[in-house]
Amino acid sequence: MKRERGYMFGAGGLQAMGAIAWGSMCASMALAALLPPPAAAAEDDDVPAPALHAAGQIELRSIGRVRASERIKLALLALAQDHPDVQAARAAAESSGFDLEAAQRARYPRFKVGTSAGSSSGAGSGAAGYTALTAEARMSVIDGGFMGARIAAAEQQSAAQGEALKTASQQAVLDALTAYLQVQRFALKAEISQRSGAVLDELARVEQRRVDLGATGQSDLRMAASRRASAQARQQEFASQQADALAKFESYFRFAPEPQSLPALVLPPYWDIPSQAEALRTAEAASTELQEADRQIARAQAVVRQQEAARWPTVDAVLSKTRDPQGILYREATRAGVELNWNFGNGFDLQTRIQQALADVASFEAKRETVRRSLIETTSATWGRSQAGRERERALREAVGEAAAAFQGRRRLLDFGRETLLNVLDAQVEYFTLLLDYVDALFDQRTNEFRLARTAGRLWVDPQADLGWVDALFGGPGEVLPGEALGIGGEASQAEQPLVLRPALLLHAI
Repeated sequence: MKRERGYMFGAGGLQAMGAIAWGSMCASMALAALLPPPAAAAEDDDVPAPALHAAGQIELRSIGRVRASERIKLALLALAQDHPDVQAARAAAESSGFDLEAAQRARYPRFKVGTSAGSSSGAGSGAAGYTALTAEARMSVIDGGFMGARIAAAEQQSAAQGEALKTASQQAVLDALTAYLQVQRFALKAEISQRSGAVLDELARVEQRRVDLGATGQSDLRMAASRRASAQARQQEFASQQADALAKFESYFRFAPEPQSLPALVLPPYWDIPSQAEALRTAEAASTELQEADRQIARAQAVVRQQEAARWPTVDAVLSKTRDPQGILYREATRAGVELNWNFGNGFDLQTRIQQALADVASFEAKRETVRRSLIETTSATWGRSQAGRERERALREAVGEAAAAFQGRRRLLDFGRETLLNVLDAQVEYFTLLLDYVDALFDQRTNEFRLARTAGRLWVDPQADLGWVDALFGGPGEVLPGEALGIGGEASQAEQPLVLRPALLLHAI
């Protein structure tokens, strides 16, 4: 048995020392990822830091991450157009487009061909049979505005369906990005929980050893066993959540991902909204739901004008040619003229249709107000959660740093014989617990930022426009792909730049 620093350890003790050494590496690397680099070192020292991994491994991981980024970008662009909800909205938009085309073509001349046969009897002559063929061309000259109102209603309906298509596409993109973040979140939490469980297993073995040696009673051992069982249950919960997240990810992106190879999501800097008032103004100006409601109101108003125009007479230009070989019914082969038609109906049906159209206008106006209030509520709540989440993330970042420092301090005291292994393992478990909370805070914050971007209408994938924001989303200029980490920059840059989520290095660090 080997003696180090004046301590004797059995098999369990050697495993415990291995856990301590591994925990020390975890804490030191986590601190390096969490704390900002010194400004003086950044300015004066031009020598690059030594690499943590072999260059070949970094290069292979970088290539794999770039390929994953391109694949995910293509999948995101595809689902923005091909998701079932988007396809349903597109079909409705195309249907309304056909209605608009039909309304516009109703102004064209209408052609009719008919034939009639029978017998006719006149004074001084017997009955005579006849057969006549008639071709007619008719075009409305004056319709009281009926055709124009019909076209306007069809145009507004088509525009409303276009806004509904944008809404469906943006919601599909938001749901896909949320599923993407959930995969990264639960992959990290499952890994952290596994590491924490290993520490708790070691803690339970140490307690069992102390009981066997008669140094303590059963209370601490039972507490350690309880903590280990709780950690195992939490591991199973994270595994279940990760499976759900992977299934949802695959349903959107159409492939099964490797969580460690997923690139980071970086919100473009120009998406930043400085204040809640600005967020509300942007949301009201860019909301496709509000624009759809406005279009529906305009369509209902056009229908009212259409029904009111039906009160007035119509004037049609008519050109008719009849072929009656025997000349029994028709003497004139060709007839051209103007017809005046005034359909009075029974006096009640038209008034009922007008009242129904007016009621539709009031209904759509009420729905528009409901949509506006819901938009304001959602935007305000998302903005508030985003601001609170930023503070929560900052506080947990500091707590994780303090927990890592406490763990390192206890380990140093253990090296000098002034601390117990049990307390060192407790400090390490506390560090992992805070790290889990920190991961939740980070991904909650990013999810809120994407929801805020959705209310501002920034997740619309327009095939005819520049989609540079999609490229920026999966790794903008200046982001280092090798050794990406779940971390953030210094305090000064945090207020000016969006949060950068980089999962891979945390998995290597722990």
